[in-house]
Amino acid sequence: MKFRFPKQDGKSIIKAIEQALGGRSLADMVKFEATAANLVVTISKLGTSTLTFARSDAGNEVEYALKEEKIAFAHKAFKDEVTQKLLNVIEKAGGKLV
Repeated sequence: MKFRFPKQDGKSIIKAIEQALGGRSLADMVKFEATAANLVVTISKLGTSTLTFARSDAGNEVEYALKEEKIAFAHKAFKDEVTQKLLNVIEKAGGKLV
């Protein structure tokens, strides 16, 4: 899983994603954290899952590629559904799936 945003810092990207989440119930379960090298998505409800995306600069864009995932047992049945919802929010926030 990969996605790109116009070149900006991780905090600006997180702000755009959180605004795109709006009042969705997903917003209550998902937290984002950005470092210089990674974007970490933490999903907390009936367990904790984390998705770690490695950041790389690609010209005028920033690319994030899934590098590690730790999925809680209770989340395994809903992984595809939640992943699709996250990808939809990323697109709504200005990201492009690659």
